[in-house]
Amino acid sequence: MSYKITNKNQNPDVLSFFAKQKKNNNIWVLAFSLLFAMGLQNSLVTTISNATVRTTHLTGLFTDLGIELSQLFFYKQEGQKDKLYSSIKLRLTIISFFFLGGLLGGIFYSTIKLYVLAIAGIILLIGIIYDDIKLKLIRKKHIPRRWK
Repeated sequence: MSYKITNKNQNPDVLSFFAKQKKNNNIWVLAFSLLFAMGLQNSLVTTISNATVRTTHLTGLFTDLGIELSQLFFYKQEGQKDKLYSSIKLRLTIISFFFLGGLLGGIFYSTIKLYVLAIAGIILLIGIIYDDIKLKLIRKKHIPRRWK
């Protein structure tokens, strides 16, 4: 119930602020404010759902990454830290490839237009086929140890 009240009171203020920035043509303040609003929305939904749901793309990953980086100061057992390092590495990999894909997509779009989507589709298809072959090999227990 308290989340509804906070959201109900906050939304008109945020929308009013955005409208003023748009009218003043202050694009940087508007962009930073939108990013801040996405972070607020993400943290609200994360709190309500007990960290089950993420509502935005990178803000959710950065929220989880920030939480896990802060947990490095508190976890003392080696098993916990290993699991945490693994999760941080995964999140950093996802974030890096998200930015790399956006950058390369923009570069290739300027030359080959929408065919860039075909390239992305082919890469995804190759990943699915690779994963399927790897899973079949694991099930047969004929996979080399370095692939595990």
